[in-house]
Amino acid sequence: MTLPSAEQLTASNYWEGRARRFAGRARGLAAVCSYGMPWLYNEAIDLCQRRALAPWLIGRSSASALDVGCGVGRWSVRLAARGMDVTGIDLSAFMVERAIERTEERKLSCVFLKADANSLRLDKRFDLILSVTVLQHIVDPDQAARAIVTLADHLTPNGELVLLEAAPSSATRCCDSGIFRARSFAWYQQALAQAGLRICGVRGVDPMPFKTALLPYYRHMPTPVATFAATVAAAISLPLDWWLAQYLPRRSWHKVMVARPSSAARS
Repeated sequence: MTLPSAEQLTASNYWEGRARRFAGRARGLAAVCSYGMPWLYNEAIDLCQRRALAPWLIGRSSASALDVGCGVGRWSVRLAARGMDVTGIDLSAFMVERAIERTEERKLSCVFLKADANSLRLDKRFDLILSVTVLQHIVDPDQAARAIVTLADHLTPNGELVLLEAAPSSATRCCDSGIFRARSFAWYQQALAQAGLRICGVRGVDPMPFKTALLPYYRHMPTPVATFAATVAAAISLPLDWWLAQYLPRRSWHKVMVARPSSAARS
């Protein structure tokens, strides 16, 4: 499968095209998890992300939440169902439409906006800001760091920024592309500190190496072979990631990183 390069498409156009191709299918996971990958591959991603994020998404029924890169609303729906006051933003208008449809189907109330995390200016601060695999798609490191500063500016004094991003413990470019950058955990530590935030919690998501070992070769395989290989990699990884991720954060390709304003983190 050939992905459009960053030079060919702006970020907004890339996500709009991706949304229109995949967001209307099933739960839209191929639009918001891994681009067009087989069913089990994206189901495994969703399951492991939900398990890794669970400790920070419960017990907040009266909180306000900002879902950055809300996509089809899979996190917004869960937060709103817990009674949270949810605002979701996304670059893609079609993603926003699907998110609105999903919340209306469930009779939940959320506010969704087409907006860019880099230039976000909302007249509101949030107790929880959730950003799942958003920063890894901002390929320019300076822009990604500025996005973190912007998000920090939208936190309440005791709020939490919860990031789930590709953040390997050692820098690697094996899976980088025109629309993806895996920045090291140390990079996130530094960028968060520069934004006045301090990491107060880390949890692994996917420590098994099978999927990341496959990805550099996946695009060059014949489609039937690629589909089979990705499905097998996901089937082997899922039970191991599910049980071991919380114990192996350093080995994890993706990490949940929870940060608070430095003053709150010290209190």
